[in-house]
Amino acid sequence: MTQQIKRTTRGLSRRTVLISALVALVLSIIMNGYFYSLEGARGLYVWHPLLALKVLLFMGLGPISLAIVALPLEKLAKKWAMRMVRWCSFIGSILVSVASIALLAFLIIVPRVGPLEPARLDLINPSQGIQSQEVQMEAGFSAGGVKDSATQSPEAEDAPGALSPLDRPLLRLSFSSDPHWGADTANATARTQVLEGIAASKPDAFFMLGDTVETGNSATQWNLALSDLEALIPNVPLRPILGNHDALFGGQYLYRKAFYPKDFSSDSGSPYYWSINTGSATIVAVDLPWGTEMFGARQKAWLEKTLAAADPRRPLIVVSHSYFYASGYDDPDFGTPWYDHYQNIPALVPLFEKYGVDLVISGHNHYQELLSHNGVTYAIVGSMGGLPDPEPSHHSPYSKWIDVGGHGWLDVSVLPGRLALTFRSETGEARQRATVGY
Repeated sequence: MTQQIKRTTRGLSRRTVLISALVALVLSIIMNGYFYSLEGARGLYVWHPLLALKVLLFMGLGPISLAIVALPLEKLAKKWAMRMVRWCSFIGSILVSVASIALLAFLIIVPRVGPLEPARLDLINPSQGIQSQEVQMEAGFSAGGVKDSATQSPEAEDAPGALSPLDRPLLRLSFSSDPHWGADTANATARTQVLEGIAASKPDAFFMLGDTVETGNSATQWNLALSDLEALIPNVPLRPILGNHDALFGGQYLYRKAFYPKDFSSDSGSPYYWSINTGSATIVAVDLPWGTEMFGARQKAWLEKTLAAADPRRPLIVVSHSYFYASGYDDPDFGTPWYDHYQNIPALVPLFEKYGVDLVISGHNHYQELLSHNGVTYAIVGSMGGLPDPEPSHHSPYSKWIDVGGHGWLDVSVLPGRLALTFRSETGEARQRATVGY
């Protein structure tokens, strides 16, 4: 037996060790290359740099490093050190190769074959737009900025039939974000109340701004979401956008299967960037799951072209998952700043200000917040049932109002010359009102 072991160790040649290590390295590179090409994966590494992600990224270097270390050991009189290092390299190569193949198969197959139950929803096709009331636009408030309208009659906003023709909404929109179906910490009761309230108000469109589910590659969680949406808002025109949780581990494929028509395309180079031009407003979606990881040169050029082409007589609204200006806190585990977004602000805000964006609505942070800076109004609506974020340790200097710990949604009425914003609780109670001129 001893002689057999000796012959086996001597038979593990330099060539075998190097080839196996190179194969492991190549497979690791392919797996990581595919993983980091997925929606939001680079953002996950930046904002949540888990040890497991670092191990996956660099594991292919281990076997090849050991194989190289074994080379000078061949000159030693006693070969046991060389043999031990070679065996470590070879075993590591097998482990890395198997792990890379298994993970690659998991990332490719699981989100693509996950069965989704068909749901009867009134999904908005961004390439076809949404219907709005045909009322002639007239000049109104001075352009830019946010005006607190807490002193105006709440009944006037909530009872459009009592308004004069020029004060009736041209378009009624609702927004909320971060329901997190599938999360044990989510508030399912509040989420249901939000959807029931939106269904009762019958807006022209409801935009759900991401993190529909907790883990994007789970077909079970998507089916939970689709079942509730079908039961609660089957007749409300709906357009969800992709959040960082929706995108996890290839979840983009299930998201598109759930919410996108097969024939949809966008000239942005990404299906997650689109614009809707109604007779009353221009609505532009940008793909920012964590930050700017999916905002490349082509998308920036598309965004600038789209904003520049927007009708200046109509309000220009941008929607995204991750925010721009916001209050928040430093992540207790990783130290990442969840406030005044250090990536999104320098990359996109200059375009908003240059081309006269009136309102930017986002989720990601689980607050309701109203902010204003340089003529652009920002709203945070991550309040659709996800676990509320803690009390902010950083308060944005541009914050006008914030609600911490609650759930709800935002109603936006497009009126001649102005946008009427109403932040609501999960029961529909108006928490805060504001007016944005355009």
